[in-house]
Amino acid sequence: MVGRWTGFKWCLMLSVVTVLCYGTGAMICAILTWYRVWDHADVMYVADWDIVFLATMAASILLLTALLGVTGTLLNSRPILATYSLLLWPALISMLAVGYTSYKRYAFRLDLKLNLYWSQYYTPLGRLMIQNSLRCCGYYNPLHEAILSNKCYPRTPLPGCKGRLYTFEKQSLGTIWSTTFSIVPLHLLNIVVSLLCSNHVTRQFGKGITPRQYRLTYVDLREDAGKIEKELRKAGVERLRRPQWSRSSSSTTLREDREDRKPLLSGQVEEWNNVAHS
Repeated sequence: MVGRWTGFKWCLMLSVVTVLCYGTGAMICAILTWYRVWDHADVMYVADWDIVFLATMAASILLLTALLGVTGTLLNSRPILATYSLLLWPALISMLAVGYTSYKRYAFRLDLKLNLYWSQYYTPLGRLMIQNSLRCCGYYNPLHEAILSNKCYPRTPLPGCKGRLYTFEKQSLGTIWSTTFSIVPLHLLNIVVSLLCSNHVTRQFGKGITPRQYRLTYVDLREDAGKIEKELRKAGVERLRRPQWSRSSSSTTLREDREDRKPLLSGQVEEWNNVAHS
C-alpha cells in the first residue's frame, strides 16, 4: 500500500522518476536526430555522429536503470535495487563521455577541426547533406570542394558552408555539453539517494533471513538427539518403543453387537423426539 511507504521509499521513487525523465528526454532527442526529423538534423547526423551515438548509449543505460529502479521500488526487492544502484555508475560514465567529447570539440580550435573534417573525413554524400541543410555551397566558396547539385554550381549565389557550419556547431555543441554537465550533479544526488535508501524500502531489518551461523542443520539435530538420549538414560527412562501396526479384527462379535443395539438406539431417539415436541 502507498500509505504504508516509508520516507526512504518515497525519496527513492522520486529519484528514480528523475532518472527516467532525463533518460527519456535524451532518448527522444537521439531518435529525432537519427531519423533527421528536426531542422538541420542532417548536419548533426554528419558532423557529430559520434556524439549522437554516445548520447543514444547513455539514454539506453539510463532508461534500463530507471526501469529496474521502478520495478525494485514497487516490488520492495533489494537485489533489484542493488542492481539499480550499480548501473547508475555506468550511466554516469556515459553522460561524462557525451559532455567531455562535445566540450572538447567546442572549446579547442573548432574552426581548424571543421577544416580537417570537411577535406578528409566527410564523404561526398555527407557534404551534400550539409549543403542542402544549411543552404550553402562548397566550404569557402562554391569553387572549393563543393558537391554539385541543382542548387550548388559554380555561379550559384549561395555562400560557402564554413561560416554557417561553424555557427551551427558552436551552438549545438555548447547546448549539448552545458545540458549534460548540468544534469551530472542531479545524477550524483540520485546515486547518493540510491545508496542510502535502497536497503530501507520496508521497515524490515536486513533481508529477513536467518544468519548462517544460527541455522539448524542435520548435525545439530543429531547432537541434540544424543544429548536427550543421555539425559533419559541418566533418569532411568527406557527408550519408548513404537507400537506395531495393527489391523481390524475379522471377528463378527463387535459387528453383531452393533446390530443388536440398533433397535434400542432407534427407540431412544423416538422418545427424545416426543419429549421435545410435547
